[in-house]
Amino acid sequence: MTETPPQAVPDQGPLDPSQVIPTLIMLLIGAAGGFISFYRKWKEGHIRAFNVTELVGELVVSGLCGIGAYWVCKGLDVNPWLTAAAVGMVGHMGSRAVFMAEQWMGKKMDVVVPPVASVPPAQKP
Repeated sequence: MTETPPQAVPDQGPLDPSQVIPTLIMLLIGAAGGFISFYRKWKEGHIRAFNVTELVGELVVSGLCGIGAYWVCKGLDVNPWLTAAAVGMVGHMGSRAVFMAEQWMGKKMDVVVPPVASVPPAQKP
């Protein structure tokens, strides 16, 4: 007696319509991490409280980093709970996560990535 193999589920890429809602949720989790990062910087006096440009920039970069982390975790078939945690942490890291990815990819491709100059904290009014 032969057993029929189970039907393979077609691979759903990141831009598949069924993946829109989960991707948007992960975008929000990443952006929430970015908001927390912005709030921490504001409390430490590194930025002004009503710096809308800084806030929007932080939310956009954090959201995109969160989506990237989500896609990597999804591709590696990571547990959904760990995926959500990773997305939040990478979202909190924001531009630092982009810099770390640049450094890692530069090493893999033998490309030298110049270091970023340190920026002094903003003065409180």
